[in-house]
Amino acid sequence: MDRMDIKADRPDKGTGGGRTASRFDVILDSVGRLLRRGAIGNLERMVSKMHPADVAKVLHHLNSAQEKRTVFELIKPDRSKAQVLSELDEGDLGEILTDVPAAEIAVLIKDLPDDDQAYVLNCLPEDRSQEVLKLMKPEDSAEVKDLLQYEPKTAGAIMTTEYFSLPEHTTAEEAIHKLQGAKDTGNVFYVYVTDTGDRLVGVLSLRQLLQVPPHTRLGTMIKRDVISVATDTDQEEVAKLVGRYNLLAIPVVDAEGRVLGVITVDDVIDVITEEATEDMFRMAGLPADESIFAPVQVSARRRIPWLMLNLLTAFMAGGMVAIFEGTIAKAAALAVFMPIVAGQGGNAGIQTITIVVRSMALGEIEARDARRILNKEISLGVIRGILFGLIVGVLAWGWKGEWGWGFVVGTAMMLNMLVAGLLGTLIPLGMKAVRLDPAIASGVFLTTFTDVLGFLFLLGLATLLIGQLT
Repeated sequence: MDRMDIKADRPDKGTGGGRTASRFDVILDSVGRLLRRGAIGNLERMVSKMHPADVAKVLHHLNSAQEKRTVFELIKPDRSKAQVLSELDEGDLGEILTDVPAAEIAVLIKDLPDDDQAYVLNCLPEDRSQEVLKLMKPEDSAEVKDLLQYEPKTAGAIMTTEYFSLPEHTTAEEAIHKLQGAKDTGNVFYVYVTDTGDRLVGVLSLRQLLQVPPHTRLGTMIKRDVISVATDTDQEEVAKLVGRYNLLAIPVVDAEGRVLGVITVDDVIDVITEEATEDMFRMAGLPADESIFAPVQVSARRRIPWLMLNLLTAFMAGGMVAIFEGTIAKAAALAVFMPIVAGQGGNAGIQTITIVVRSMALGEIEARDARRILNKEISLGVIRGILFGLIVGVLAWGWKGEWGWGFVVGTAMMLNMLVAGLLGTLIPLGMKAVRLDPAIASGVFLTTFTDVLGFLFLLGLATLLIGQLT
């Protein structure tokens, strides 16, 4: 389970169409009414029958931290309460556990998988986290401490140490017996097979294990070309590998090839959601941990800095207009076409930049693809530029009755559409080339350029042909 800075609003997973949303609204309204009436008995019975993920979503949508703590304390049994903790996002989890004693937290999370325990502890302040670790059994806390030592957003940080492995000389019959008697194996999707040095040499599925004669040795039936990752592999790269090879789990190995843990597909889904959310937020200049439910003062602190930068870039566009103030005074109708040319260029650029950034995030673009992508976007820019240039050019000509208006407005639109596609490709590719995240405020930079250049093309051409406009 994801244990990083955000959980991508995970309590909302599984809500699809209107029918599901309406059902949840009924549940949330019922919880609210029971809280207001003080019907604690009814509320306890209700939440104790709900799936932990649904309870987590209810808690996420309650208005106050006190309401969240009240409902959380009603969950029975403690195992369900712990599962709810693992489903909560960082903000909700912090609010609920604020006044819970460390000893109680240690008892609550003891039956959770080690990666979920690490997630809960990561959401607590450092001193509280260490206090809980000291109160846990040494054999439990040791595995969690190992997970906490890895860098956030790496394979080591999101793996679980609960997996099933056997030596390659083991027979299928022995493997089945050991699997039946195993404890703490988590979600077993594959059997990982090792050599005498405990190095990973192959993998097989449980289905394969059940389809061979009992005395078949694992070493004779394994797939030896195992897809694995190192502990420092970025979690986004892990998600790409799982998706590319259609895996249910992927092993994490050390430098010698020994298995340290596995990352299961449910963790990968969390990573994909988180990374997609981060990309969307960064393109708009938002921090990855922003939430619609964050306090006003927190959201203001997170959002205003990029808006301040955007304000500065807007002055650049304003400065371009000021340079041509005399031209606008002679042909005031240019003010009508300025937002059209600049806005349409920005929209076209956002289309391109969104596709390019998303393709990068999915690993679809390699360095050698840059020229092909650039050629395509230039061609597309020419097509869009000619089409929209003709449309606005004809409209401008028909409105003002002078061919100069049609030529100036149409040409400016064509050039800005062409440049928009070009910049929509070059900005993210250029940021990646200098090892910056292509998603970081790419849209802010793009719209600045399309505004400035759109005004330059329109007003510059108008200045050259002012005699045909007045």
